[in-house]
Amino acid sequence: MSKGSSGMTVRALLTAVLLFAAAACGGATPEPEPVEEVTLTWWDYLDHSPTADQAVDSLVKRYQEAHPGVTIERTAIPRAEFAARLDEAAAAGSFPDIAVVDVAALPRLAERGAIADLTPRFSSWELRDRFLEPVRESVRHGDAFYGVPLRTRTTALLYNREVFKAAGVDGPPGTWDELRATAKALTTGDRFGLCFAAPAGDDLTTTFLPFLWQAGGAVADIGGAASVRALSYVDDLVNADRSAPADVLRWTSSDAEREFVAGRCAMMINGPGSIPAMNQAGLDWVSAPLPAGQAGSVAPLGGEAWALGRTGQHADRAWDVLRWLAEERDNATEFGASLSALPNRADTIDDLGWQWDPNVPAFAAQLSRARLAYGPNYPQVSEAIWTMAHQVLAGERSPADAAGDARTRLEPLLR
Repeated sequence: MSKGSSGMTVRALLTAVLLFAAAACGGATPEPEPVEEVTLTWWDYLDHSPTADQAVDSLVKRYQEAHPGVTIERTAIPRAEFAARLDEAAAAGSFPDIAVVDVAALPRLAERGAIADLTPRFSSWELRDRFLEPVRESVRHGDAFYGVPLRTRTTALLYNREVFKAAGVDGPPGTWDELRATAKALTTGDRFGLCFAAPAGDDLTTTFLPFLWQAGGAVADIGGAASVRALSYVDDLVNADRSAPADVLRWTSSDAEREFVAGRCAMMINGPGSIPAMNQAGLDWVSAPLPAGQAGSVAPLGGEAWALGRTGQHADRAWDVLRWLAEERDNATEFGASLSALPNRADTIDDLGWQWDPNVPAFAAQLSRARLAYGPNYPQVSEAIWTMAHQVLAGERSPADAAGDARTRLEPLLR
């Protein structure tokens, strides 16, 4: 081989090497990494209104758009059927990856091994301490966390400002004595002074518990003086003064809302879910703290949390969904108005998204005590409480007798 041909060969080799290097540095398009395909099951009962239903669908869609490869199969189940469906799924080992659960049901589902203990994830999560303390405690059972707070709710005293002005009543009642006197003064032939929900069911438990707490009592000491005092007080409102109608024995919270909006009640005890109906009716209304009893003003903390199925195959991805839902400020505040929810984080409580109604702060100030404290037997505990209160309001038992019977039923449940 001649010297010239050798030089040409070297140059050709160098050229080939340079071309290959250029291609490797960006001249050629690299193969995209494959996207993991994951399908998550999601159950909720938040289709109770078109607005709420659309809000949930919108969030699910936004997550999927931002996370290609993830499919969330949402199933909306009527609320009346939801608890039974969850129990069936838990028994069959087919609990959904993500479920929207009433906070009072978390202990029961945790004891059944249906939902995941989120403590390792929750305890290292920077958002944990931003949740308001009673909200954070609402998803704890024992020493473990079992949910991520979603919708937070409570009750307050709502009053018709026009009725108050016409009757010359200045402002809402602040104590039990004032509430009773105001309710009597505002009761007329076609209007009752106070309305609330007192059917044979959990709505009555939610109505009665604040009276029990305000009287200085607790579920564990039902049968004592405080429980008799609370029962006697609500009995007087309905049966002695007749400033609350006997129909409350059949009314749900929605029924009480309807009567208040129609002007047949001057005051109502209810939650923020009533706000849309009152505003749509053009009612001139205001919210105020529940009137204080011997132990002050105490209100129930309720609502829902997101929970993860304990046996889900995609726990890490499901947790990522919950983090995204809770961490993105727009997500949380969108749920505010759509689900009639209250702000539940200290760092977002003043966000404009939470100011979906001027009365929201008054509701939020009421957040105090969660029903979660009654443990995995909450359904039976609630039944003992509402049975006791219903017997008294229906005139079937005296407050002392009804409370004594309830104590017998509650003792083994709370042990």
